[in-house]
Amino acid sequence: MMWWRTLFPPLVALVILIAVWWPLTIPLRGFLPTPLAVFEAFLDSWVTPEFYGHLASTLRRVVIGTVAAFFVGSAVGILMGRSKTFEGLALPWVMVALALPGPVVILFSILLLGLEESTLLIALWISVTPFVVNIVYESVKALDPGLNDMAEVYRWSNKQRYRELIFPQMAPALFSAGRFGFALSWKIVVIIEALSLPNGIGGQLEFFFRLLRPDRVVAWTLCFTVVMIVVDVLLFRTAERRVFAWRKEAAL
Repeated sequence: MMWWRTLFPPLVALVILIAVWWPLTIPLRGFLPTPLAVFEAFLDSWVTPEFYGHLASTLRRVVIGTVAAFFVGSAVGILMGRSKTFEGLALPWVMVALALPGPVVILFSILLLGLEESTLLIALWISVTPFVVNIVYESVKALDPGLNDMAEVYRWSNKQRYRELIFPQMAPALFSAGRFGFALSWKIVVIIEALSLPNGIGGQLEFFFRLLRPDRVVAWTLCFTVVMIVVDVLLFRTAERRVFAWRKEAAL
């Protein structure tokens, strides 16, 4: 019955969504598509070869942006948390980057670099990295100083400290940074594609928007959302369960 407990809340949420959505299509006829129209467009999207080409383009950009932001942001966050000098130099820039809206970064990147694939990746990296830096930085600042004192007493090397003390304590934050960066990346990628590129999910959303096809817009958004949820469940949650399997053993 565990599978039913897992599926029941999402099913209830879906029923509530449809119950609210369907009546709204009556006064908003022509602007808000019915759930049935969206479902038909959703199924039709999956059987078209073009969908998989656009999906592959968007996923490739999301993966590149997420990986680059995660590794650079994690390195910067760790350095900021471990070095007062580096913290003083980098923290103002991180705060400024966090305050910049994503669309502003995208527009300035397009103005400076043009409508190129590299422009998308640079804008994505600039938008996502500060959030990863902030998550990792806060986790480093929250490390238990008592464990560090213990490492001093036992004269552990820096390699031992990072392997046995720092990274185990930071593991939850690193997973959070990766998942947050992944979720934020796909949102920003879709916006950039809609503004500047003809291919990808965002390009198709802009295309169907110009054709006044709200059913297709919602359907393509739903398709990509489903893919992102599947990736999150199969990749992040599976890895998280394996890494933190020791918690269940420790609780016994």
